[in-house]
Amino acid sequence: MIRKSQTFESSFFHGMIISIKLERGMKLLFTITLYLHILSVIVATGPLFAIFPILKRMEKAQTHDFPSYITALQGLLRAVANGGHFIVPTGFVLIYFSGWSWTSPWLIVTYIVMGFSLYFMALAFKPAMNFAKSAQFEKEQFIHMMKSATWKYIFLMGFFLWLMIAKPDFW
Repeated sequence: MIRKSQTFESSFFHGMIISIKLERGMKLLFTITLYLHILSVIVATGPLFAIFPILKRMEKAQTHDFPSYITALQGLLRAVANGGHFIVPTGFVLIYFSGWSWTSPWLIVTYIVMGFSLYFMALAFKPAMNFAKSAQFEKEQFIHMMKSATWKYIFLMGFFLWLMIAKPDFW
């Protein structure tokens, strides 16, 4: 029995509608991977916006309530990190399906920014969380550190989103 290839249209890959020839099973795998990729982006970005209300409440909180706020923030940051763990492999599978060259300019910039984002997350949030557990802890300084790091990371995730949608030709 000969399988017929189906044309699967996707505006996800090129910023415009393209046709990708995929076998039936591959089309299902592509669709599942695409949904997992989008879901992981939501999981990796959404909790960042929940940090601000927690920090706002922390500004008015009593000292004995700080540990619970810090635990909540740690949980949100864990969700962001775990979402990131799914973004990368699903992104690689989607690139493979799309037929993009691994050396496309927008992908090379993505790899570079991804490396910086791993470094940034460790550099921004981990010191803030270590500061929260230190004897020198000051509520105002901690809140400032967290707000600053959160806004920077939101900007970074927005830049990733732009790269994935616009797929700019840098050179």
